[in-house]
Amino acid sequence: MLKDGCRPDIVVINSLINIFCKSGRLDNVLKIFEEMCSYKCTPTAITYNMIIKALFESNAPPSEAYSWFEKMKANKVPPSSFTYSILIDGFCKRNRVEKALLLLEEMDEKGFPPCSFAYCSLIDTLGKAKRYEAASELFQEYKENCGDASSRVYSVMIKHFGKCGKFNEALDLFNEMKRVGLSPDVYTYNALLSAMVRVNMIEEAQSLLQTMEESGCKSNIHSHNIILNGLAKTGGPKRAMEMFTKMKTMKLKLDSVSYNIVLGCLSRNGMLEEAAKLMKEMGSNGFEYDLITYSSILEAVGKINEGERTTSF
Repeated sequence: MLKDGCRPDIVVINSLINIFCKSGRLDNVLKIFEEMCSYKCTPTAITYNMIIKALFESNAPPSEAYSWFEKMKANKVPPSSFTYSILIDGFCKRNRVEKALLLLEEMDEKGFPPCSFAYCSLIDTLGKAKRYEAASELFQEYKENCGDASSRVYSVMIKHFGKCGKFNEALDLFNEMKRVGLSPDVYTYNALLSAMVRVNMIEEAQSLLQTMEESGCKSNIHSHNIILNGLAKTGGPKRAMEMFTKMKTMKLKLDSVSYNIVLGCLSRNGMLEEAAKLMKEMGSNGFEYDLITYSSILEAVGKINEGERTTSF
């Protein structure tokens, strides 16, 4: 293109930067950015957004990504709502939640409308840090400030209500989102299923799974693993194996989590022979054994040895 005397415009430059960002070739990205002046191209918010996002994804220090945000403002390129969302999500993923909260505040001061993606990242990070009250307060702020609520933000809050044992609050939120016209998706249903299983409401969780399918929301392997895990912990190996066998007949691709759940159940009940057989099946189906797999088998062996010692006494 250059040999033919054609100068690339900003669309071409941004396309190249996007390609190099996605392939992790940041050296090429920075080189192109430095050459933009010679092409008489001025970087746009899109240019900076791609670079900031790529830096976070490459595990570069957060300060480096933030320096590009400062450079952007210094060069009088106005940050967009998406710029703030990238920064908030990036800082959340590095557990820099206080910095992310400051950016959310700055975003509001700049007059940007509430961004569901940014709130979702923050609420999820606060929940993972077990700061459930702060997550709930931020969720309330989101509902008050955002005209068009997102089902994904509701799903995240339902998930964390379930994790801290507040099943009633999780159920209330599930019903609320339907009242305001939001359709629960597979993530929402899975969040509520997990909340139910945590309080040993296995039958109710199975009923919800059926309701989910009947409403046209297709379940995934995670939906069934949640129920399987509940049965393995409360219903014993018989019910867990029944569910596991049923899952094999469905149009679902079992994963290593499915196998490890049942292995753990068999092992806790000292069923070494059955566990070893299932472990062999797991390997023949192309799944690699992980720490959970080996721990389960060792637990089963330990149960047998423990039983032998008790008998000898």
